[in-house]
Amino acid sequence: MTAMFHVEPIKRMVFKTACIFFMFAVAVSCASRNKIVIEGYLVLPNGKEILGHDSLNAFVFENIHKETSFQNYLSNKYAVLDIKAPEFSVTIDGSQYKVIVYDNVEFEKYFRVSDFVQTHFDTDSDDANWPKFIAISMINDRNEDCLSETSLYRNVAINYLKNLKQAYYKQ
Repeated sequence: MTAMFHVEPIKRMVFKTACIFFMFAVAVSCASRNKIVIEGYLVLPNGKEILGHDSLNAFVFENIHKETSFQNYLSNKYAVLDIKAPEFSVTIDGSQYKVIVYDNVEFEKYFRVSDFVQTHFDTDSDDANWPKFIAISMINDRNEDCLSETSLYRNVAINYLKNLKQAYYKQ
């Protein structure tokens, strides 16, 4: 019987290659991703889709007010029927707009909460289920995205939503 000297080095080379690949995969998977800090607000793309149109942009801000939920605030202010995912109409300078608020599940679906850094922490255990961030889209009476960079209504929408956010914080 003759010994096969060429088999052992090949096995060792395959084993070493597999170990190096595994260590590389572990190192890459453990690397941290970039996190986004929301200072004031952000307008993010790829929100909900309106029938026959592209996905909407959303006005996103951190929920730092914990006394009343944003949905409760809206239901009191605008007589919103569905408190979980409110949609309501507003008139600004004689034009009709529809404001669409994302619930927690929708926010996670479209924007992934893990991509954002929460800057205002509250250690109260009662607030554990409150949303950390709030996202709102806005369309005009022709179902056009008012938060789109090309929209003529962008400044109107952003000013309205900034005022809505400030009113919510102050109440």
